[in-house]
Amino acid sequence: MTALFALATRISRALAFVGTAAVVVMMLHICADVIVRNLFNVSMNVTVDMVSRYYMTAIAFLPLGYLELRGQMVSVELLDAALPPPLLRVSDALVALVVSGLYVVLAWSTWPTAFSNFRSGTFVELVSLRLPVWHSYFILPVGFTLAALATLIKAVDLAFVGERRA
Repeated sequence: MTALFALATRISRALAFVGTAAVVVMMLHICADVIVRNLFNVSMNVTVDMVSRYYMTAIAFLPLGYLELRGQMVSVELLDAALPPPLLRVSDALVALVVSGLYVVLAWSTWPTAFSNFRSGTFVELVSLRLPVWHSYFILPVGFTLAALATLIKAVDLAFVGERRA
């Protein structure tokens, strides 16, 4: 089980790194747009669409699994202080299982949209070019699927190994 947890951590860390890289690339893209617009009075038409369709979705959805495995998602621990450690572990495992189910529903509902946009070759028409955006539709289901697997592994880990990891 520890090997599976370690594998899930490595995969989710890699996707979190992609999300982090998206922050840096977005910053460079926006800075380049501002510089080009102010120095040469030329606007890069793709900036708004790239930021909203690629960078922001990668930043928001790819690190979900990593955050879940590290226990850094927002949580309400109303009764946790009153629970003894064995019951707290059971509570954490049940919550992880329910959250995994929710991520499965989200992943299940976003995969068809991603494949539909892939088949149709969805694009955004800008002034002088067509910007393909169908790839960005895969960010959500990939993030949700990894988060579902991460929380499922976390639930099994809590149930059988019996320790809270961070």
